[in-house]
Amino acid sequence: MNITSFALKNDKVTIVFSLLLFIYGIISFLDLPRAKDPGFIIRTATVVTYFPGASAKRVEQLVTDKLEKQIQEMSEIDFIKSTSKSGVSIIFVNILEKHKNMRPIWDALRRKVEDGARQLPNGTSKPIVNDEFGDVYGSMISISADGLSSKELEDIANDTKDVFLRLDDVAKIEILGIQPQVVYVEFDNSKMARLNLSASYLKNILESKNIVLSGGSIKVDTNRLSIEPSGNYENKEQIGNTIIPLNTGEKIYLKDIANIKYEYKNPSSFIVQKDGKESLIVSISMKKDGDIIKLGEQIDTLMSQVQQKLPLGVKLDRIFNEPKIVDKIVGNFVINLLQAMALVVIVMLFSLGLRTGLIVAVLIPMSILTSFIVMSVFDIWLDQVSLAALIISLGLLVDSAIVMSESIMVLMQRGKNVVEASIQSANELKIPLLTSALTTSAAFLPIFLAKSSTGEYTNSIFKVVTITLLCSWVLALTLTPVLSKYFMKKDLQQEHKETIFQSFYRAFLNFVLGNKTMVIIMVILIFAGSLKLLEYVPKKFFPPSSEATFTVEINLPVGTAIETTKDNVSKIENYIKEKYMSQGQNNEVLNFVSFIGESAPRFWLSYEQELASAEYSTILVNTKDNSNIKNIRKDIETFAKANFPDMQINAKTLAMGPPVKKPIEIRISGKDTDKLFELSAKVKQELAKIEGVKNIVDDWGIRNKKLSIQIDEAKALKEGITNLDIALSLQSSLSGFEVTTFRKDDKLIPIILRSNENTKDDINRLETINVYSQSSGKNISLSQVASVQVVYEESKIIRRDRLKTVTVGSDIKEDANALEIFASIKPWLDEYSKDFELGYYYEFGGEFEVSGKANDSIVVNLPIAFMAILLMMVAQFNSVRKPLIILTAIPLGIIGVSFGLFITNSYFGFMTLLGIISLSGIVINNAIVLLERIKTEEQNGFNSYDAIIEASLSRLRPIVLTTLTTVLGLVPLWYSGGVMWEPMAISIIFGLMISTMFTLGFVPVLYALFFKVKKV
Repeated sequence: MNITSFALKNDKVTIVFSLLLFIYGIISFLDLPRAKDPGFIIRTATVVTYFPGASAKRVEQLVTDKLEKQIQEMSEIDFIKSTSKSGVSIIFVNILEKHKNMRPIWDALRRKVEDGARQLPNGTSKPIVNDEFGDVYGSMISISADGLSSKELEDIANDTKDVFLRLDDVAKIEILGIQPQVVYVEFDNSKMARLNLSASYLKNILESKNIVLSGGSIKVDTNRLSIEPSGNYENKEQIGNTIIPLNTGEKIYLKDIANIKYEYKNPSSFIVQKDGKESLIVSISMKKDGDIIKLGEQIDTLMSQVQQKLPLGVKLDRIFNEPKIVDKIVGNFVINLLQAMALVVIVMLFSLGLRTGLIVAVLIPMSILTSFIVMSVFDIWLDQVSLAALIISLGLLVDSAIVMSESIMVLMQRGKNVVEASIQSANELKIPLLTSALTTSAAFLPIFLAKSSTGEYTNSIFKVVTITLLCSWVLALTLTPVLSKYFMKKDLQQEHKETIFQSFYRAFLNFVLGNKTMVIIMVILIFAGSLKLLEYVPKKFFPPSSEATFTVEINLPVGTAIETTKDNVSKIENYIKEKYMSQGQNNEVLNFVSFIGESAPRFWLSYEQELASAEYSTILVNTKDNSNIKNIRKDIETFAKANFPDMQINAKTLAMGPPVKKPIEIRISGKDTDKLFELSAKVKQELAKIEGVKNIVDDWGIRNKKLSIQIDEAKALKEGITNLDIALSLQSSLSGFEVTTFRKDDKLIPIILRSNENTKDDINRLETINVYSQSSGKNISLSQVASVQVVYEESKIIRRDRLKTVTVGSDIKEDANALEIFASIKPWLDEYSKDFELGYYYEFGGEFEVSGKANDSIVVNLPIAFMAILLMMVAQFNSVRKPLIILTAIPLGIIGVSFGLFITNSYFGFMTLLGIISLSGIVINNAIVLLERIKTEEQNGFNSYDAIIEASLSRLRPIVLTTLTTVLGLVPLWYSGGVMWEPMAISIIFGLMISTMFTLGFVPVLYALFFKVKKV
């Protein structure tokens, strides 16, 4: 007994089971986790090592290179990029996109870094490996107040953090903007000189005094008591009371020669300002399996509760609210899905009649709701990709029900009762319908198999389409026959007359079958023309987001003091406030937050983070809506460029898809820095000639000034002064150095020994700094043994795979296209690079590289999909020629795609490629059932020519209805799915309309040609 016979025999069970599926499907839909995007793994970790006082070149040679050599031994590495700056080495480790289980890789990275750390020079910090670089903080809350001290605000932030950490779906919380506390031991140079004391001498005393060491234990009676000698510092008074022995045998207190100050670090390395006021930001990251909309509601509730308990004047404000964005996006897509379902149901009712239309229409919500149940089993979330896949599937899933119900109607018209007609139809169609479903699904297989971030981002399309089509196939073989049993009446005994449209189609078929050569030539010419037309369609990888939030990235020359950066940012903040936030209720900007000295945390999956750098800042701006966002961005850029000539500023909307730092990037690699600068300068000049390019920069920046202390070795030797003496004296007198720490509550507070403010940051008094000789005990001024010179050096050294690399990058204007710019400069670069010396080469980065990787990851799997489709079709038809007919017809959908994109002024991007793949699956689906019908008509006694005509007429209505339902189902996605989904919807809509005509006209011609069918 087959599944259809069982369903008909137990029709009550089938109906009750269907009702249970309907109810459970609704429950599954409500319980499915929501997300904006399906996401992808950020396969980047950072390794940060500090080498205080070292130049960029010394950092590169002594730190970066040694660590990179060890890291590069890992087989999982895609590429390593490093930045060596004065005092710090930053290495970005990027893993190949085929790897998904990152934990073992990060563990191996830590072991390699530990091996490399053994070779680092004295004075370097322990390398810090951060493998949580990809964590997304989708909820950010600012805490600001007037009249509260930084310490009070910090305490409020910590209490707020503890409250939010109690939420089940919260993974971790970071508080941004907290300033580190330090104890400054500031000595007076003149006093130190009179007493023949040195900074290193004080350092040794403080280190030896401040100890935490167990004194062991002692047995007293029956108990063993632990012994803990005092010694570690617990407050600044104890630090001040440290006894300092002098050379004369006398002793003084540290407070007699130094000022002890417990305060916030100055200057700060990272400042956060909300609407121009220093604030703190509580950044919340969700657990991997958390429900973001539920979490958003819980955060809102807790915010209200916390706000009520805060002191007057302290305000919590939502700076970024991903849950709200997700709720809006998923809500819009659900509306699109419901609209699409409604349109499809209406088409079914009007085209098939009330009874048959209802039978087919019931299958639509049932298939979708059953898919929700299966999606919950396979942990597929509701996001814009999975919902778009459901919309794509709408037109495909009705095909099984239409074909099944049509076959039942035809057999009933020929005298069979509904049960016999249902069982015979199921026996004839179950394999063809399954094959068409699986081949349609196989067309999406390259997306699922793609080993890239973009493939991860979109692979739920394959899963959802496959689930939906298989659900519709099962329901078509079970629920459709049972509904037909109840709703199809015996008035179907008389066959209907041929309609005018069918008569016209019959005449059209006779014409094309009689002029096969002419038809084929015309089709080839039209196809060639469509490929030419496609060249005029703009190319774009992923469009920018339509959210009402944008970022302003600010770069000042490397080496700029953070105080200067803050002053410049404050002027931009004031401009935003005065122009866009002083209009009462009509403010175009709701709020903004500035991150000075570092980028914002990764609040958006595609956001490209920057690590700490005094010259870098980001302003995150939230607007009322996105209607005027373009003008606001332009105004901010114009203001900044007019007031800060040396500032690089880029106001840009949030990106979609994988992160791209700059859309245009040209990497030039080699060994010699001067040669690289020369080559990159030429590339900049050529890039500037191309229309649509703006903000051309390179990532090295201009060379920096540096004060070089030229030591006179003879004089130094005579005075008993070593290079180490000079270095220690300079460091303690200027920036100071950490000598030890003391614990306050749960914090370790560093104790920094430095000169007082009278000499600090005073270049005119640099030569008067006293240098203390460790061996002789002498104190002499720096000018007696060294001279101060100003020199220029690289502000930072950037390498890629251990080779120095200058990246020339640029942004593009609103109407420009990155891929077209790459195409414009490539011929010149190819010619120019012929003169490069051995060991120098160029590469494209930016959108070219990311889109290339994404497209290649799919294209490389197309042969697998092709073989799977071919194998299933050969198994279905037991023929090679029939599959070849279908495969020949597939590319013709490009005709409609190029025409549709051109007339709608859309673009060709990654989602368009997915649309073409979807289109291929639909073409295969239609063609399989058409060819199967020709075989059936031949078995019914028709000759081959008449079998083509009758099969085409028989499949005319199902194919047209499938096309119509798919097209109408995608219309809401076209108009309200956003710029990301627009080209995909357009490519399927126009491609399907054209390919349907070819399926109905060209496939019969190909069949007649391949099988040498002639009119009898």
